[in-house]
Amino acid sequence: FFMSNKIKIDTLIVSDIHLGLDLSRPKKMLEAVEKYEFEKLILNGDIFDSFNFKRLHSEHWNVLSRLREISRKRKVIWVNGNHDGPVGPLASLLGVKVYSKYVWRSNNKKFIAIHGHQFDRFLHKNIFISKVAIFIYKIIQRFDTKSKVIFHWVQNNNKRWLRMSKAVMKGAFLYAKLNRADYIFCGHTHISKHTVSGKINYYNSGSLTASPSSYITIKDEEIKIIEVE
Repeated sequence: FFMSNKIKIDTLIVSDIHLGLDLSRPKKMLEAVEKYEFEKLILNGDIFDSFNFKRLHSEHWNVLSRLREISRKRKVIWVNGNHDGPVGPLASLLGVKVYSKYVWRSNNKKFIAIHGHQFDRFLHKNIFISKVAIFIYKIIQRFDTKSKVIFHWVQNNNKRWLRMSKAVMKGAFLYAKLNRADYIFCGHTHISKHTVSGKINYYNSGSLTASPSSYITIKDEEIKIIEVE
């Protein structure tokens, strides 16, 4: 009889795919969903870079087509990100439910998935500057060498970037505490991370634009950040 060689997990979490962006890595998304046998797929925000279908390449459409196939057999949750826009009609076509946050329980533990832009105060107070920073970020990614030396230096040393990452993590911990959650998962920062504060675990799934890209797998209470080149 047929034996699947896929890795069995409970939940796969991906974020910041940014379909429509030239730097998006849709193949990595497709590789991830084919590698694992999961019960639940959580799209934790910024699946689109902007809600402009004209910017979608054929590989980007392949991702949407695959999501529709997956949603027929398994649960697919779309947590809205700050880039996604009004995804309700599209989500309905894909058979996917949209949430501002998604809460679930497993083994008497409470889990929350939320994109994380809600905790980025700089983004809300400085919309114009944030848009300029995003524009520069995209240029650096596009014209940097394959080794991405400049891009990684900016991520690791840019004070604005690091402050934003810390602000999202800090806000996520407070949000989890107020909602009595044991685990909270964010995206938005494009920096994969796991930190513990008290009894709360914070995870960030990174992105599927940079190299290495990253996503999260959950099996029981074994949670892993997976990086792929």
